[in-house]
Amino acid sequence: MLPTKLNRTLAAEGDLQPVLAKTRDLRAFSELVQNFLTTELREQTRVANFKDGKLALFAANSAVAAKLRLLAPALVRFLQERRMQVILVSVRVQPIESLKKACGAKKNVHFSTHALERLRELYERLSASPARDALAKMLRRHGALPRA
Repeated sequence: MLPTKLNRTLAAEGDLQPVLAKTRDLRAFSELVQNFLTTELREQTRVANFKDGKLALFAANSAVAAKLRLLAPALVRFLQERRMQVILVSVRVQPIESLKKACGAKKNVHFSTHALERLRELYERLSASPARDALAKMLRRHGALPRA
C-alpha cells in the first residue's frame, strides 16, 4: 500500500482517479489469480490488464502459457464466483525480467525424516569424493548435518 501522505495526495488529484481505480482493480484481480494458481504457476504469471470483461495474463514462457490456457475456464468460474465480471481469460507469453527471475527460482524439496536419516547414513559410508561433498551440502541445507 502507498504511504498515507502520498495516498492522500493522489486521492486529492481528480485527474488521477481513473488511474487509481484501475490500479486497485488490477491489484484485486492479481490477488485472486495468485490465490487460484499453484505456487509454481503463481511465480511465473502476472495480471496484465482487464478490459470489457477480458482478463489478460502474462506468462513467463510457452509452457506456463499452455497450462494457464488449460486453466482459463476454471479461472473464469473462480473469478465469477467472487463477483468479478470476467467472461474471458487470455494469455500471452511475456518473458520480462521479473518473470525470468521467477522462472529461475530454485525448487524447494522436502525430505521426510526417514529419508534424511537414510541419506545421512549413506553420507557416512561414502569415502571422500565429489559425490560425498555434494551429499553433505544437501544434508546441511536440510538441517540433517551440522554446518561445517
